[in-house]
Amino acid sequence: MRARDASLVALAAVLALGACVKTSPFVCATDEQCGDGRCEADGACSFADPTCHGAWRYGDDGDPAVAGRCVGDVSGPISALAAGSDHACARADDGRLWCWGDNPRGGLARDDVARTALPTAVPDLAGVTDLDGGEYTTCAIAGGAVTCWGQGDSGELGDGEAADRAHPRSVGDLAGMVEIELGEHHACARDGSGVVWCWGSNGDRETGAPGAPTVVRPRLVDGIPAAETLAAGGQVACITAAGHAWCWGKNVNGQLGVGDLDERQRPVEVVGFAGASAVVPGGEHTCAILAGGRVACAGANSRGQLGDGTTTRRPAPVEVVGLTDVVEVVALDWSTCARDGAGVVRCWGAGDRGQLGVGEVDATAPGAPVPLPGPAIALTAGETHACALTADGCAWCWGDDRKGQLGDGRIATTDAVGGVRPVLLSCR
Repeated sequence: MRARDASLVALAAVLALGACVKTSPFVCATDEQCGDGRCEADGACSFADPTCHGAWRYGDDGDPAVAGRCVGDVSGPISALAAGSDHACARADDGRLWCWGDNPRGGLARDDVARTALPTAVPDLAGVTDLDGGEYTTCAIAGGAVTCWGQGDSGELGDGEAADRAHPRSVGDLAGMVEIELGEHHACARDGSGVVWCWGSNGDRETGAPGAPTVVRPRLVDGIPAAETLAAGGQVACITAAGHAWCWGKNVNGQLGVGDLDERQRPVEVVGFAGASAVVPGGEHTCAILAGGRVACAGANSRGQLGDGTTTRRPAPVEVVGLTDVVEVVALDWSTCARDGAGVVRCWGAGDRGQLGVGEVDATAPGAPVPLPGPAIALTAGETHACALTADGCAWCWGDDRKGQLGDGRIATTDAVGGVRPVLLSCR
C-alpha cells in the first residue's frame, strides 16, 4: 500500500472510531460545578431565566432530553392538585400524574428514592379524574376505578392485604367512583349516586362503623344519605347532602363538631354545620363552608386553627372571623386556609413552618393574603404545607420544605422558610 493510501485509511479509521464513541452528558453534583447556575436534582445544570415559571432554564451541556428547556417544563398544564402529609401530586390536563416530596413507603409510586423535590411522573396510570394523598399513601380514580399505592400496613390500599406497594394497584372491585378522599391512614370513595365506601385504619371508627381496627377492603358506610361531597382528614371523614353534614371518626378534641368529646361508633349529623356546602377535616379540627361563604370550624384550637381569634378548644362549631364569599377551605394539621370567589387565599393557625404563606408566626384569625402571582382556582394542603393552582395552570406551594414537599427542586437543609415557591411543572 502506498503511503498516501495508508494515511487515508488511518484517517478513516480515526473518524469511524470517533463516530462510535459517544460523550456522556455532564452530570453535576454541586452548585459550584455549574458556575453561576445551580445543580438540579436530576444532575443537570440550570441558569436563571425570568421567562420560565420556575425562573430557571437548563443549560445545553446536560441531558439532551432537557437541554434548553425550562426546569419543570415536562408535564403539560396542571388542572388539579392533591397533597398528602408531606408529599403532593398534580394532575396534568391529559390525566397523567406527577408527584413529589416524602417517599418512605412508596407514596410517589417509586421505590428508588426516599424523597424528591422534583416532580416525577407516576408510571402506568392515565386518564385520572380525581386524586388525594394520605400519610404515605396516594389514591386516584381513572375510568371510575380506584387505584392506590404507598403505605398499606393499615389496609390503606384496599387490596385485601396489609402491605406497602410502590406501584399503583386496583382497590377491590369498586366501579363508578367520582371522588376519592384520604385521611391519615384511611380512605373513602364516593360513587356517582352518592354511595360512600371506606377502608384502612379503623381504630377511631374512621371507616364509619365499629369492628376490626384494620379494614383491608372497601366497606359500605351505612346511616348517611346520598352524599354530594366527601372529605377526609386525620382520623375523620365527612359528607354533605342537601345542606346537611354528617361526620364520623375521632372526636377526642371535638373535631366532629357535635358539642362534646364523646366517641361515636357511626356517622352523626353535625347540626352546627347546617347549610354546609362542604366539610373539611384536618389534623384535629374540622371546618365547613356555610351560607354566604362564611366558614365555621370545630375541634382543637391550640394554634388558632379555628380562626375565631382565640386558642380555646371548641367541640361545637364557631365562625371564623371576617370571612365571606369563601368557595374552598383546606385544613392542615394545625392550620387552615380559605379561598374566596376572587381567588384570594388567606390562612390562619400554626405558622412556624411558613404554612400561612406570610411569615413564620401563628395567627388566630385570617390575616394578609398569601402573595400569589394571580388568582387561585384551587387549593390543597398537607400537614405543614399548602399549594394553590392559579388560572394559568401554574402550581405554587408554601410552608415546610424539609422533605421536598414544595416541589421546587430544592430540599430545605435548614429550618429557614422560603415563602411561596413555584412547583416545577408546566403552565399554560
